[in-house]
Amino acid sequence: MSVRRLLLVRHGETVWNVARRIQGQSCSGLTDRGRVQADRVGEALASRWPDAVVVASDLPRCRDTAAPLGAGLERTVHHDPVLRERAFGRWEGWSRDELVGRDGDRYRRWRAGDESVLAEVGGETDTVLQGRAGGAFRSLLGLDAASWPADVAEAGTIVAVTHGGTIFHGLVALLGLDPRRLGAIDNASVTELLLGAPGPAPDDGSPRLVRLNETAHLAGIIAD
Repeated sequence: MSVRRLLLVRHGETVWNVARRIQGQSCSGLTDRGRVQADRVGEALASRWPDAVVVASDLPRCRDTAAPLGAGLERTVHHDPVLRERAFGRWEGWSRDELVGRDGDRYRRWRAGDESVLAEVGGETDTVLQGRAGGAFRSLLGLDAASWPADVAEAGTIVAVTHGGTIFHGLVALLGLDPRRLGAIDNASVTELLLGAPGPAPDDGSPRLVRLNETAHLAGIIAD
């Protein structure tokens, strides 16, 4: 089996990230810091993997994060809604205080682990998100068939610019991880999966997680 690499990049910092509002599939735009983060991660990945192809969520914050990388690689970025963030339904745009004040019972149930709450507000449950994100990652690694463009299907290295929840729950589904043991995914971080590469254990045909939430390329960026 030839080696296949999938690099998962969370979008840069957004206005609602700073305001601590639920974004879901709504968009508030990158901050100035987020745009610098997009430039930094684009430079880092283009210099290390000049033959990479790029796919991204079709939401504006991922389009804007992926654009510098696509320009650096001189490649078209392929956008696909399968890489979108979890839908949060009518909670999108709400702050924690607004959740507590306007829908406190449901919010407390959700925080206690009742994933059915998301369906009640018109969003995606963990199970639905894991199926979508895990399926997308499997297809990008070539484990399942999918209708990606030919350059993506044939690439050895793929960068997927997506969202924190999508990366988190995609990893849980793909690798069978316990979500209670997996930390947060930072803005403009890089997570790397390898398939078919030599490792310390015998290759059983499963992807290996070799980097999680790396942010060294963002060193020195000053907060707004």
